[in-house]
Amino acid sequence: MKFHCYIEIHDRILSVCSQRRSQSILAFTKKSVKDDDVYLYLQTRQNKQGIKYQIVNNVKQVFTKFIADGKVTIRLIQPCHDLIIQSDSIQLKSFLHILNQIINRHSQHDELGTLPHLQQLLLSQNNLGKSPKSKWTWLEQTAIKHNLHFLDISSNLLTELPTQIKNLNALVHLKVSQNALTHLPHNIRTLRNLKILDVARNRLSYLPVTITYLRLQLLDVTENPFMESYDIKNNVCVNDSAMTVKMTSLVEWSAKTILKSRITYDASIIPYTLVDYLDEAKCCYLCKTTCFDCYVKKLIYVPLPCAEIKKSMCTAFIFEAYFCSLFCANNILCKSK
Repeated sequence: MKFHCYIEIHDRILSVCSQRRSQSILAFTKKSVKDDDVYLYLQTRQNKQGIKYQIVNNVKQVFTKFIADGKVTIRLIQPCHDLIIQSDSIQLKSFLHILNQIINRHSQHDELGTLPHLQQLLLSQNNLGKSPKSKWTWLEQTAIKHNLHFLDISSNLLTELPTQIKNLNALVHLKVSQNALTHLPHNIRTLRNLKILDVARNRLSYLPVTITYLRLQLLDVTENPFMESYDIKNNVCVNDSAMTVKMTSLVEWSAKTILKSRITYDASIIPYTLVDYLDEAKCCYLCKTTCFDCYVKKLIYVPLPCAEIKKSMCTAFIFEAYFCSLFCANNILCKSK
């Protein structure tokens, strides 16, 4: 939408008018096709290249007292500008309607995380698979972490589960059926209270071995293309090994120090990049040691302790397991025999 108007820009820090009233064009735009955030684009005769203002979490207030007279002021957080807009009142109302839709669409999930008594959340068929990882941070808020019992994010075109799901300490029932998941995260082991897991009609070829740590009562994995070529006698799949070895980095040392100290961490205490690094940590299936950049990955067969399993086949499941060393990877064979 292109919106022709007159705009005056007031700088609140300098308390001066940084741009006198001039004929301008306002439009909504994105930095790139893949970018999910929408920006407010301002172009004037003096500035043909224009200026892009972030909208989400950047519009502090919209003053509409004189909207009937065709005047509105948009107060931005960064930069500290007031955009004083004057135009036809009908066009101005249409412009504000779209602006409010953009703000509300990006803030509705954040508000969910603040509800203190929310126990059931149904978000199926909302195209959440197109949302970037940063849009799931509302799952990290305290209110939802300790109270949510049932989460339905089925039919959302998800290709992977957001790592923030590991924070849902009270979650009992997780429904992620009818998506496009190719794997489940290993940090699913942190959902200690999870009893029902529905991952039917996805694209899973194996399960994370950490799922065996859970005390599931019902697991639904129907209509998933699980792998079938394995050697049950040796409890190890054919051509399944992968080994990754790197020099220990400073990031890894930092992550291990945090885990060793057993402190509760989040992005308010440590850098967000380090939080992501810790969330992606692997756990050795044999000795339970945490491993990051150095590990051995194997596909193995182990019994799955679950009261009821719904599946489309009679064969056993294959599990993806990580080991901290070749010693642990080789000894899992001896232990299983």
